[in-house]
Amino acid sequence: MNVSEWLSYAKNKLFRSKTPQIDGEILLCHGLKLSRKEFFYSQNKKIKSNDFLILNSFLCRRMLGEPIAYIIGKKSFWSFSLFVSSDVLIPRPDTEILVEQVLLKASSSRKIILDLGTGSGAIALALASECSQCNIIGVDNNLKAVAIARYNANLLNIKNVNFIYSDWFSNVPLKKFHIIVCNPPYLSEQDFSNFLPELFYEPYNALVSGHYGTECIQHVIKNAFLYLRSDGGWVYVEHCYKQTQRVRLIFKNNFFVNIFSIQDYSHRYRVTYGYLNRGK
Repeated sequence: MNVSEWLSYAKNKLFRSKTPQIDGEILLCHGLKLSRKEFFYSQNKKIKSNDFLILNSFLCRRMLGEPIAYIIGKKSFWSFSLFVSSDVLIPRPDTEILVEQVLLKASSSRKIILDLGTGSGAIALALASECSQCNIIGVDNNLKAVAIARYNANLLNIKNVNFIYSDWFSNVPLKKFHIIVCNPPYLSEQDFSNFLPELFYEPYNALVSGHYGTECIQHVIKNAFLYLRSDGGWVYVEHCYKQTQRVRLIFKNNFFVNIFSIQDYSHRYRVTYGYLNRGK
Protein backbone atom coordinates (compact mmCIF):
# COMPACT_ATOMS: atom_id res chain seq x y z
CA MET A 1 0.00 0.00 0.00
CA ASN A 2 1.31 3.46 -0.89
CA VAL A 3 0.77 6.80 0.85
CA SER A 4 -2.19 7.87 -1.30
CA GLU A 5 -3.94 4.53 -0.82
CA TRP A 6 -3.45 4.54 2.95
CA LEU A 7 -4.82 8.09 3.17
CA SER A 8 -7.94 7.04 1.27
CA TYR A 9 -8.30 4.03 3.56
CA ALA A 10 -7.88 6.20 6.67
CA LYS A 11 -10.46 8.74 5.48
CA ASN A 12 -13.05 5.99 5.14
CA LYS A 13 -12.28 4.70 8.64
CA LEU A 14 -12.48 8.20 10.14
CA PHE A 15 -16.01 8.93 8.91
CA ARG A 16 -17.03 10.03 12.42
CA SER A 17 -14.35 12.72 12.48
CA LYS A 18 -15.19 16.26 11.37
CA THR A 19 -11.83 16.45 9.56
CA PRO A 20 -10.95 12.98 8.23
CA GLN A 21 -8.65 14.24 5.46
CA ILE A 22 -6.64 16.47 7.79
CA ASP A 23 -6.49 13.78 10.48
CA GLY A 24 -5.16 11.23 8.02
CA GLU A 25 -2.54 13.61 6.65
CA ILE A 26 -1.29 14.53 10.13
CA LEU A 27 -1.01 10.88 11.14
CA LEU A 28 0.83 10.07 7.92
CA CYS A 29 3.30 12.92 8.30
CA HIS A 30 3.97 12.02 11.91
CA GLY A 31 4.22 8.26 11.37
CA LEU A 32 6.47 8.52 8.31
CA LYS A 33 8.35 11.59 9.61
CA LEU A 34 7.46 13.64 6.55
CA SER A 35 7.25 17.40 6.24
CA ARG A 36 4.19 18.81 4.53
CA LYS A 37 6.27 19.39 1.38
CA GLU A 38 7.64 15.83 1.48
CA PHE A 39 4.13 14.49 1.98
CA PHE A 40 2.95 16.29 -1.15
CA TYR A 41 5.66 14.60 -3.26
CA SER A 42 5.30 11.16 -1.62
CA GLN A 43 1.83 10.11 -2.75
CA ASN A 44 3.14 7.05 -4.61
CA LYS A 45 5.71 6.09 -1.98
CA LYS A 46 5.37 2.50 -0.76
CA ILE A 47 4.77 2.19 3.00
CA LYS A 48 7.15 -0.22 4.75
CA SER A 49 5.61 -2.98 6.86
CA ASN A 50 6.81 -1.54 10.19
CA ASP A 51 5.54 1.94 9.26
CA PHE A 52 2.25 0.39 8.17
CA LEU A 53 1.78 -1.14 11.63
CA ILE A 54 2.59 2.18 13.30
CA LEU A 55 0.16 4.10 11.09
CA ASN A 56 -2.62 1.61 11.72
CA SER A 57 -2.09 1.85 15.50
CA PHE A 58 -2.40 5.64 15.21
CA LEU A 59 -5.52 5.21 13.10
CA CYS A 60 -7.14 2.86 15.63
CA ARG A 61 -6.51 5.34 18.43
CA ARG A 62 -8.06 8.15 16.39
CA MET A 63 -11.06 5.98 15.46
CA LEU A 64 -11.69 5.51 19.18
CA GLY A 65 -11.79 9.29 19.61
CA GLU A 66 -8.35 10.00 21.05
CA PRO A 67 -7.31 13.57 20.16
CA ILE A 68 -4.69 13.98 17.43
CA ALA A 69 -2.51 16.02 19.83
CA TYR A 70 -2.13 13.07 22.21
CA ILE A 71 -1.42 10.62 19.39
CA ILE A 72 1.40 12.71 17.89
CA GLY A 73 2.48 14.19 21.24
CA LYS A 74 2.38 17.84 20.29
CA LYS A 75 0.10 20.81 19.81
CA SER A 76 0.68 24.20 18.23
CA PHE A 77 0.06 27.20 20.48
CA TRP A 78 1.04 30.83 20.02
CA SER A 79 4.24 30.76 17.91
CA PHE A 80 5.56 27.34 18.86
CA SER A 81 4.78 23.65 19.21
CA LEU A 82 4.35 22.16 22.69
CA PHE A 83 4.81 18.60 23.86
CA VAL A 84 1.55 17.31 25.35
CA SER A 85 0.33 14.07 26.85
CA SER A 86 -2.91 12.93 28.45
CA ASP A 87 -1.58 14.34 31.75
CA VAL A 88 -2.28 17.89 30.54
CA LEU A 89 -5.11 19.72 28.86
CA ILE A 90 -4.68 20.30 25.13
CA PRO A 91 -4.12 24.07 24.60
CA ARG A 92 -6.98 25.73 22.73
CA PRO A 93 -6.69 28.60 20.22
CA ASP A 94 -9.11 30.74 22.27
CA THR A 95 -6.64 30.70 25.16
CA GLU A 96 -4.32 32.80 23.00
CA ILE A 97 -6.78 35.65 23.66
CA LEU A 98 -5.93 35.37 27.36
CA VAL A 99 -2.24 35.72 26.46
CA GLU A 100 -2.94 38.71 24.21
CA GLN A 101 -4.82 40.55 26.95
CA VAL A 102 -2.07 39.98 29.54
CA LEU A 103 0.56 41.17 27.06
CA LEU A 104 -1.24 44.51 26.76
CA LYS A 105 -0.38 45.12 30.43
CA ALA A 106 2.90 43.24 30.68
CA SER A 107 4.87 43.97 27.54
CA SER A 108 5.87 47.56 28.32
CA SER A 109 7.61 47.05 31.68
CA ARG A 110 9.22 44.51 33.99
CA LYS A 111 6.54 42.40 35.64
CA ILE A 112 6.35 39.32 37.85
CA ILE A 113 3.52 37.11 36.62
CA LEU A 114 1.89 34.04 38.14
CA ASP A 115 0.25 31.43 35.89
CA LEU A 116 -2.06 29.23 37.98
CA GLY A 117 -2.81 25.72 36.68
CA THR A 118 -0.13 25.94 34.02
CA GLY A 119 -0.58 22.43 32.53
CA SER A 120 1.74 22.14 29.52
CA GLY A 121 3.05 25.63 30.30
CA ALA A 122 1.33 27.14 27.27
CA ILE A 123 0.31 30.49 28.80
CA ALA A 124 3.47 30.99 30.85
CA LEU A 125 5.75 30.13 27.92
CA ALA A 126 3.86 32.38 25.50
CA LEU A 127 4.13 35.30 27.94
CA ALA A 128 7.80 34.59 28.68
CA SER A 129 8.65 34.35 24.98
CA GLU A 130 7.13 37.79 24.31
CA CYS A 131 8.25 39.54 27.52
CA SER A 132 11.93 38.84 28.08
CA GLN A 133 11.99 41.46 30.84
CA CYS A 134 9.25 39.67 32.80
CA ASN A 135 9.66 36.83 35.27
CA ILE A 136 6.98 34.16 35.04
CA ILE A 137 6.12 31.48 37.59
CA GLY A 138 3.85 28.68 36.43
CA VAL A 139 2.30 26.33 38.98
CA ASP A 140 0.29 23.13 38.83
CA ASN A 141 -0.91 20.56 41.36
CA ASN A 142 0.00 17.72 39.01
CA LEU A 143 3.70 16.76 39.17
CA LYS A 144 3.54 15.22 35.69
CA ALA A 145 2.20 18.50 34.32
CA VAL A 146 5.04 20.41 36.02
CA ALA A 147 7.55 18.04 34.41
CA ILE A 148 5.94 18.54 30.98
CA ALA A 149 5.97 22.34 31.37
CA ARG A 150 9.67 22.25 32.33
CA TYR A 151 10.40 20.00 29.35
CA ASN A 152 8.67 22.48 27.03
CA ALA A 153 10.64 25.38 28.51
CA ASN A 154 13.90 23.52 27.86
CA LEU A 155 12.75 22.51 24.40
CA LEU A 156 12.01 26.14 23.52
CA ASN A 157 15.06 27.47 25.39
CA ILE A 158 12.94 29.94 27.37
CA LYS A 159 14.80 31.00 30.50
CA ASN A 160 12.64 33.64 32.22
CA VAL A 161 10.05 31.13 33.45
CA ASN A 162 10.05 28.73 36.39
CA PHE A 163 7.59 25.89 36.95
CA ILE A 164 6.83 24.59 40.45
CA TYR A 165 4.38 22.30 42.19
CA SER A 166 1.60 24.17 43.99
CA ASP A 167 -2.03 23.43 44.77
CA TRP A 168 -3.25 26.80 43.54
CA PHE A 169 -1.52 29.25 45.91
CA SER A 170 -0.18 26.72 48.45
CA ASN A 171 3.53 27.13 47.52
CA VAL A 172 3.34 30.66 46.13
CA PRO A 173 5.07 33.63 47.84
CA LEU A 174 2.85 36.38 49.29
CA LYS A 175 2.52 39.90 47.85
CA LYS A 176 4.87 39.27 44.93
CA PHE A 177 2.94 39.46 41.67
CA HIS A 178 1.91 42.28 39.36
CA ILE A 179 -0.36 39.97 37.36
CA ILE A 180 -2.08 36.64 38.06
CA VAL A 181 -3.38 34.73 35.06
CA CYS A 182 -5.41 31.53 35.14
CA ASN A 183 -7.15 29.17 32.74
CA PRO A 184 -8.85 27.11 35.46
CA PRO A 185 -11.21 24.16 35.24
CA TYR A 186 -14.57 25.77 34.49
CA LEU A 187 -16.92 23.01 33.38
CA SER A 188 -19.64 21.91 35.76
CA GLU A 189 -20.13 18.20 36.35
CA GLN A 190 -23.20 18.35 34.11
CA ASP A 191 -21.28 20.20 31.37
CA PHE A 192 -18.66 17.47 31.37
CA SER A 193 -21.32 14.79 30.98
CA ASN A 194 -22.81 16.70 28.05
CA PHE A 195 -19.42 16.93 26.30
CA LEU A 196 -18.60 13.23 26.57
CA PRO A 197 -17.10 11.42 24.70
CA GLU A 198 -15.33 14.45 23.17
CA LEU A 199 -13.41 15.21 26.39
CA PHE A 200 -13.00 11.63 27.61
CA TYR A 201 -9.23 11.52 27.04
CA GLU A 202 -8.39 14.83 28.72
CA PRO A 203 -7.65 15.10 32.47
CA TYR A 204 -10.89 15.44 34.40
CA ASN A 205 -9.39 17.66 37.12
CA ALA A 206 -8.20 20.16 34.49
CA LEU A 207 -11.72 20.47 33.09
CA VAL A 208 -14.28 20.18 35.88
CA SER A 209 -14.77 22.57 38.78
CA GLY A 210 -17.48 21.15 40.98
CA HIS A 211 -21.24 21.41 40.72
CA TYR A 212 -21.44 24.93 39.26
CA GLY A 213 -18.21 25.17 37.25
CA THR A 214 -17.11 28.43 38.88
CA GLU A 215 -15.72 27.06 42.16
CA CYS A 216 -12.06 27.25 41.04
CA ILE A 217 -12.55 30.71 39.55
CA GLN A 218 -14.04 31.92 42.83
CA HIS A 219 -11.12 30.45 44.81
CA VAL A 220 -8.56 32.19 42.61
CA ILE A 221 -10.23 35.60 42.65
CA LYS A 222 -11.07 35.48 46.35
CA ASN A 223 -7.49 34.65 47.39
CA ALA A 224 -5.61 36.70 44.80
CA PHE A 225 -5.33 39.77 47.07
CA LEU A 226 -2.86 37.92 49.31
CA TYR A 227 -0.46 37.35 46.41
CA LEU A 228 -0.70 40.56 44.43
CA ARG A 229 1.87 43.23 45.27
CA SER A 230 1.18 45.70 48.04
CA ASP A 231 0.21 48.39 45.50
CA GLY A 232 -2.27 46.06 43.79
CA GLY A 233 -2.39 44.24 40.47
CA TRP A 234 -4.42 42.53 37.77
CA VAL A 235 -6.12 39.13 37.66
CA TYR A 236 -7.10 37.48 34.36
CA VAL A 237 -9.26 34.34 34.06
CA GLU A 238 -10.60 32.31 31.19
CA HIS A 239 -14.18 31.01 31.58
CA CYS A 240 -17.20 29.69 29.74
CA TYR A 241 -19.20 32.35 27.91
CA LYS A 242 -22.27 31.37 29.95
CA GLN A 243 -20.41 32.28 33.15
CA THR A 244 -19.55 35.86 32.20
CA GLN A 245 -21.97 37.68 34.48
CA ARG A 246 -21.23 35.34 37.37
CA VAL A 247 -17.47 35.84 36.97
CA ARG A 248 -17.85 39.62 36.78
CA LEU A 249 -19.89 39.50 40.00
CA ILE A 250 -17.17 37.44 41.72
CA PHE A 251 -14.61 40.09 40.76
CA LYS A 252 -16.87 42.88 41.99
CA ASN A 253 -17.67 41.14 45.29
CA ASN A 254 -13.95 40.82 45.96
CA PHE A 255 -13.30 44.55 45.50
CA PHE A 256 -11.87 44.49 41.98
CA VAL A 257 -12.43 47.49 39.72
CA ASN A 258 -11.91 48.16 36.00
CA ILE A 259 -13.54 44.82 35.19
CA PHE A 260 -13.60 43.94 31.49
CA SER A 261 -14.77 40.90 29.51
CA ILE A 262 -13.25 39.99 26.14
CA GLN A 263 -14.80 37.93 23.34
CA ASP A 264 -13.21 34.85 21.77
CA TYR A 265 -12.95 34.03 18.05
CA SER A 266 -16.60 32.94 18.07
CA HIS A 267 -17.64 36.33 19.51
CA ARG A 268 -18.48 34.84 22.89
CA TYR A 269 -17.10 36.28 26.10
CA ARG A 270 -14.17 34.09 27.14
CA VAL A 271 -11.80 36.20 29.27
CA THR A 272 -12.58 38.52 32.18
CA TYR A 273 -10.06 40.58 34.11
CA GLY A 274 -10.02 43.17 36.84
CA TYR A 275 -7.72 45.36 38.92
CA LEU A 276 -7.33 45.22 42.68
CA ASN A 277 -6.09 48.48 44.18
CA ARG A 278 -4.79 47.51 47.60
CA GLY A 279 -3.46 50.98 48.40
CA LYS A 280 -0.35 51.61 50.47
